[in-house]
Amino acid sequence: DHFNSIEGNSLINGCTLGDPHYYTFDGTVFHFQGTCTYVLSEQCGHGLPYYRVEGKNEHRGSTRLSWTRLVKVYVYNETIELVNGNFATTPFSLHNGTIQVYESGFSVIISTDFGLVVSYDTNHYVRISLPNTYQNATCGLCGNFNHDPGDDFQTPQGEVVSSDVVFANSWKVSGDDEPGCDEQCGGLACVACTADQTALYSNTDHCGILQSSSGPFAACHLRLPPQTFVQSCVYDLCVGQGYQPILCQALNVYASQCQQTGLQLPNWRRRDFCEIPCPANSHFESQGTGCPATCVNPNSTQNCPLPAQESCICNSGYILSAGVCVPHAECGCSFEGRYYRSGQTVILDENCGRRCSCSYGSMTCHSHGCGPLESCRGLGSYHTFDGLTYQYPGACRLTLAKVMGLSHHPHFAVTAEKVPRGQNGFARLLKFEAEGTQVSIEMAENSTVQVSDFDFDDDLDILHVDFVETSMGIKMMTSAPHLEQ
Repeated sequence: DHFNSIEGNSLINGCTLGDPHYYTFDGTVFHFQGTCTYVLSEQCGHGLPYYRVEGKNEHRGSTRLSWTRLVKVYVYNETIELVNGNFATTPFSLHNGTIQVYESGFSVIISTDFGLVVSYDTNHYVRISLPNTYQNATCGLCGNFNHDPGDDFQTPQGEVVSSDVVFANSWKVSGDDEPGCDEQCGGLACVACTADQTALYSNTDHCGILQSSSGPFAACHLRLPPQTFVQSCVYDLCVGQGYQPILCQALNVYASQCQQTGLQLPNWRRRDFCEIPCPANSHFESQGTGCPATCVNPNSTQNCPLPAQESCICNSGYILSAGVCVPHAECGCSFEGRYYRSGQTVILDENCGRRCSCSYGSMTCHSHGCGPLESCRGLGSYHTFDGLTYQYPGACRLTLAKVMGLSHHPHFAVTAEKVPRGQNGFARLLKFEAEGTQVSIEMAENSTVQVSDFDFDDDLDILHVDFVETSMGIKMMTSAPHLEQ
């Protein structure tokens, strides 16, 4: 049972971040708009299982707000990436079941046998929870978990600083070479709300509803004082000029943290105000189960250790199959530790020796071999210019090749990116930049290639769509859906 690993551990020992607002294990609140990759939390003590959680931020529409685009968890020599958008087929387990990955509410959750729980709503909101055994044994943007908020701003060198910007930038992960990703302004001072804006967005039609004694959040006030959440909400609305989805997001952060403490709130959403549309064959519940029934675990709602939370729950007669509500009879296959949707076909083994198809709960495999002009490399396999072949299944965005530094050679860069597509899964996007032009090629599963930019100059030619050649002698060939050269 993928929910059992967190039973008995306190979920109140949590660090949360959403938009640019960070709440440490010890209750310190700070605001940070940097868009690099940062260490959110890491085991820095001794004698405890090691883990490390990193977050990559991005701007969306305004440089005065940063959002979490990617969460990366390192544990038990495994690397798990949670990316903005949809996520891979869940549930599944790693490292002999000591790591569980599953859906709960609107989030994907990674939990371990020693009590680490990382939750990401695949949009902006991250929560990291630890058991009490990790007190005074953590570091990173979430602080050191010693119940003293006064020393939370501790750098990797052990120095306690007063500036949230200096502190946060000290935890930047080396290797993130995205230009200009550092914080450019500090805290709530990144935007100046006018007196009229502050008054408007603080009223009970906006952020003030959080602290209204007669409002839907009043039951949570004693356990989770709302004042800092109101300030963060007002800041966000000033940046977003009152855009309602930003208000809904801010209210949802407070509601989610309240529900994590075990308190239940009345449904604060209403028609035309923060409504959540649910996918086909499901409906919204404000106090839905945190352990939804799946084809892999149809009885997971029984004795669920997670608190009730907002969820899209499958209608009667339907059950979750890789994130989609399907009739019970259309469940897929649990095969060799992974779940596959009904109708899905995969090539397995390091030598691509099996072709397996799932049909209504039954997996059928046949021997398979690559053709005379094919080689078995699969997704996540790389072959360098100098002949080295290696495997790296992770990363949502990778630089494949580029001109280094102040070279006298003409500039070019080739990057590969995974982007969400549909209810589940990803498409691979190949980007080629040279001669002042960027070409994006999407390699879809149906083996078609789409080029997103046809405004080329005379030095750049597209041949048969899947072949790019420049006047400087660089050639790039794609063979959809997986191969780039």
